Amino acid sequence: MKLYKFIENAYIKKEPDIQILIGKYFLKPLYKLKNLKIEIEGLNNIPDHPVIFAMNHTDRYNYWPFMFKLWQLYQKGLIKYPYITVWVKGKYFENKFIASFMRLSGTIPVPSKGYLVVKDFVTMFKSKKALNDEALKYLLDYVKGEKNEEDLKRLDEKLYEFVKKPHGGYDPKKYKNYREYIGKVHIDMMKRVLELNRDAIFNKKLNLLVFPEGRRSKRLTRGKPGLAQVSLALDVPVVPVGCNGSDKAYTGNLPFPKSNRAIVYRVGKPIEFKKIAEEFNIKEKFVPFTPQSKKLQEIFEKTTDIIMEKIYNLLDDEYRGDFRKKDKANVSTFI
Repeated sequence: MKLYKFIENAYIKKEPDIQILIGKYFLKPLYKLKNLKIEIEGLNNIPDHPVIFAMNHTDRYNYWPFMFKLWQLYQKGLIKYPYITVWVKGKYFENKFIASFMRLSGTIPVPSKGYLVVKDFVTMFKSKKALNDEALKYLLDYVKGEKNEEDLKRLDEKLYEFVKKPHGGYDPKKYKNYREYIGKVHIDMMKRVLELNRDAIFNKKLNLLVFPEGRRSKRLTRGKPGLAQVSLALDVPVVPVGCNGSDKAYTGNLPFPKSNRAIVYRVGKPIEFKKIAEEFNIKEKFVPFTPQSKKLQEIFEKTTDIIMEKIYNLLDDEYRGDFRKKDKANVSTFI
């Protein structure tokens, strides 16, 4: 599977030049022209050290005004660390132009195991329509060990062919099964992702910005456990941020807001999990997103629920949703 390259090529700069250029020469005049009002409530909750910001994801650009405002506050001497690196999905690195922009912007690619499986599948069958949502659920259940190869065969012969025949980097002679192969690929990638996060926070002194929902939604949805795992593994506090009004400014796919709109970011107090309860003080070292961390799943889910509840409390009523309800697997999430 030729998916290592965008992980290996990812790099983090201490001062993200592209972010600064976009802020100075694009966002500053644009926001003035459009009379976009950006307010950050709870500014005193941002510590004088890098943190992980956890924000709801209402629209395609709702983090741009936040990053711009932090940069302005830094210019005024009101915060110490303004620059941010953002987690982005692996699929955004498939297009060469977008991938170059993402790298120059200092983002961190975080490919989920679901993305790897879907990408591998559509590459093998040379069609994005080769996999539907029901088949994807079966395939992900197989990868988790909840279904076997015969279950896949009963649903769709293509699924069975996919996990049995060699394709991409998968050689059935070298691995016990496809589950083992994709697990190894994912572990290798996640080790690199953790390195990038550690480098960003401790060496480059950058904040992380993570959308724990993993997708865009006006109303808050269930959070994924990746953020909790990285926070606990690196012992970095999470600062919840509720974004209100950005979807009314950014209504389409282009980065141009509507005129005379207002966006309010409410910043909550830092969440330091080790101070909340002893169970969050994990003694043994672990690599997030790996089988080793599976036994800690209950702790990760509790941590995620705490984060999502804090974000929920920072939102206006129209953005609040059932963040405890489980989502169904959807192919469009990954491609």
